[in-house]
Amino acid sequence: MKPTVPLTALPELQSCGRGALVALTASAAMLSAMTVQAQLPPISQLQYSADIGANIVGAGQYAARQDYVNDNLVSNSRARVQIPGLPQRANLRDFQIDKNGDVLFALDIGVTLGGTYFDPADVIKHSGAVFSKAFDAAAAGVPKGVHCDGVARSGASGVLLLSFDTTFTAGGITIRPADVIAFSGGSFGAKVLDAKALGLADGLNVDAVDAISTTTDLLVSFDTGGNVNGLTFTHEDILQLHLANGSWSKRYSLSTFSNRWGTAHLDGLAATNDTIFRDGFE
Repeated sequence: MKPTVPLTALPELQSCGRGALVALTASAAMLSAMTVQAQLPPISQLQYSADIGANIVGAGQYAARQDYVNDNLVSNSRARVQIPGLPQRANLRDFQIDKNGDVLFALDIGVTLGGTYFDPADVIKHSGAVFSKAFDAAAAGVPKGVHCDGVARSGASGVLLLSFDTTFTAGGITIRPADVIAFSGGSFGAKVLDAKALGLADGLNVDAVDAISTTTDLLVSFDTGGNVNGLTFTHEDILQLHLANGSWSKRYSLSTFSNRWGTAHLDGLAATNDTIFRDGFE
């Protein structure tokens, strides 16, 4: 660590006068606060899935398109995780891992699991050996042909946060592919990410999302590359949206995790918070 030099020890600052010194000190404090904010919320484990089977686990280890990878960013270890019973032809679109170990997820095809049929717009809950509907698309007014491709929970309330691949209207609300909307009590609520309000390009589609730190921030992946507020990204990048001011940053670039991400597309993610900060660029 470089030694800290007191501001009063620098002759050029002394000559600026007390007012300038106070202003510079305030600016330094602001920059320090901004740096801390950019590093938060901390993430200890990152889980992600790809749209094709690929060696994204590491050292030639394969993960199928219905699997996800648990990447421990503290211990630098990765493991393939399989959800029992999923057909090989299914693609895991996005998923949410609850604190009790339940997994909520959406698939790209309709499937029958445990005797229950699930539409591609439904959110499936796997708890122990039981599959059930965490979100019933038909009951919520989602038209046939629409697929759910974003699943998360609000950290504060546990409310479902959902995204879909096609524009539709339900309950008087128009939901676009780049929106993330809350669902609770059998109906859609407020948009957590409002694509139109944030000026996102019409062609963008959120295909993976997670809420971190009681929903102060969202982790988001889009199904194509693009640009938001001057920030250029690819389909395997994970962006962070700070909801208080609508600012975007690039939290992880998975191309630095594995060269297979040049072919594979990120289409599912979840994150685990911890008190130790670690990001993909250290």
